[in-house]
Amino acid sequence: MNKKRLGPVPLLYPVSIVLVGAMVDGRANFATVGDCAIMGIRPALVAVSLHEGHFTTRGLRDRREFSINLPTTAQLALVDHFGHVSGRDVDKSRLVAWRPGDVLPVPLIDDCPANLECRVLQDGTVQHRHFFVAEVLEAHLREDLFRTGASPEKELSSALPDLRTFDPILYALDDHYYRVGGEPIAAG
Repeated sequence: MNKKRLGPVPLLYPVSIVLVGAMVDGRANFATVGDCAIMGIRPALVAVSLHEGHFTTRGLRDRREFSINLPTTAQLALVDHFGHVSGRDVDKSRLVAWRPGDVLPVPLIDDCPANLECRVLQDGTVQHRHFFVAEVLEAHLREDLFRTGASPEKELSSALPDLRTFDPILYALDDHYYRVGGEPIAAG
């Protein structure tokens, strides 16, 4: 089968949409981010990439800590709004209920069913993007999302939610949001 060249496109699917939280100028701010990845499981490492000029980027650079808040498709309007307005112009902390983390003073959005508290280990700039590699110091998951009879004290994989129940927001390079669909096809 022939393939057509696309040029330099990061053709990786799906892309999880998250809300990155940071304290900036003494208040909580949140940015909609699709450039977020797992860097390792043990130790728990993540990476996020934000435009160098974003208001939230300053908070991550200055404080060296942030949260990753995982929204559901029910929160899509808020997520989309947060992606279209800047914290320089809008106090996003007034648009959601949030609290400081248990380990770090990073803002955790109450209505997001999962939150990660992250400490920056390394960062840098490539062209106009500032990237942050961070260690996850604590993860929070809403209790009703645990699988029946599971708990984080048991094997982690048995405690994690079914993604269809969790209902995360996915994004594709076609500028559309998606939801998880279909059945698992095999165990990893």
